Amino acid sequence: MPTTYEPVRPRVPYELTPTNIPGAYLSPAIPEDFDPDAASPAALIKHGLLWRRPATGGRPAHRAVWERAFSRQWRPDDRLIPRLEPQPGRTHNLRHEARRAADGSYTSSQWAGSVVAGTWTGAMGMWTIPSVSASIDPQGTRGGWDSSSWVGLDGTYGSDDVLQAGIEQRVTASGVAEYVAWYEWWAPPIPGSPPYVYQVNIPDFLVSPGQTVFCAVGYVSNHTAGNIYFANFTTGRYFGITLAPPPNATFSGNTAEWIMEAPDNGIPITSLPTFTPVVFTDAICCGPNDTAGDPADGDIWNIVG
Repeated sequence: MPTTYEPVRPRVPYELTPTNIPGAYLSPAIPEDFDPDAASPAALIKHGLLWRRPATGGRPAHRAVWERAFSRQWRPDDRLIPRLEPQPGRTHNLRHEARRAADGSYTSSQWAGSVVAGTWTGAMGMWTIPSVSASIDPQGTRGGWDSSSWVGLDGTYGSDDVLQAGIEQRVTASGVAEYVAWYEWWAPPIPGSPPYVYQVNIPDFLVSPGQTVFCAVGYVSNHTAGNIYFANFTTGRYFGITLAPPPNATFSGNTAEWIMEAPDNGIPITSLPTFTPVVFTDAICCGPNDTAGDPADGDIWNIVG
């Protein structure tokens, strides 16, 4: 008999509200008068803000990310209750290990960006959604041209699961550009795996090219759950979700990534559109004992093929 996975509600120190997908729960809204700089660590966690506040005299990069994330007010009325739409079979996991180039960078058919090796429990970053248009290159076999910009944990250098969230930028076969937010916790599927082992679209979290988005992903509650926090700086809409881990998720946290991708292994399934530059800013990864990593110091990845 095949093993059937039943999601277990994560045990976390903040209130959870079920979503329309089993195993995915909405995190609390931020109160109107909440001051993240004055709040205690317990108060931050209670409201679903799972990022460590930078210490006085700590890493400048950590302080810069914190200040940018809270440079605007996040009102409780702007907290989104997301509608989650699974896309069975669509993935962002690295199908084939990257190749090391002579200059020390890596090449693959899918990922371009920065990968930081280490032991990480969280990664975050901000970027402007690129504008996409039809490419002179042939369409993928799926039809049209497809790309995704995202932040993630794990997925290479020895781990085969990956927790990630970002924006899909797609051009249809008829030349229409489409943009949608998504998340995924890829782990090798088994019968009954949660639907978010594949891409899950969030169509009511409206996004458009030129808007600035912030995304944070993390392993929480002593590596018993995953957390994703998404905010649109342009519109003020935001939400957080906590995920029960899929079976076969290892939580190793051995890499953090900031990636522009040709999904589903790239050519021939997907072909990249023409796109404006993608620059991840206010980006950092964090781990035990106040360790931190910067994508500017990571391994550079390029797409070839």
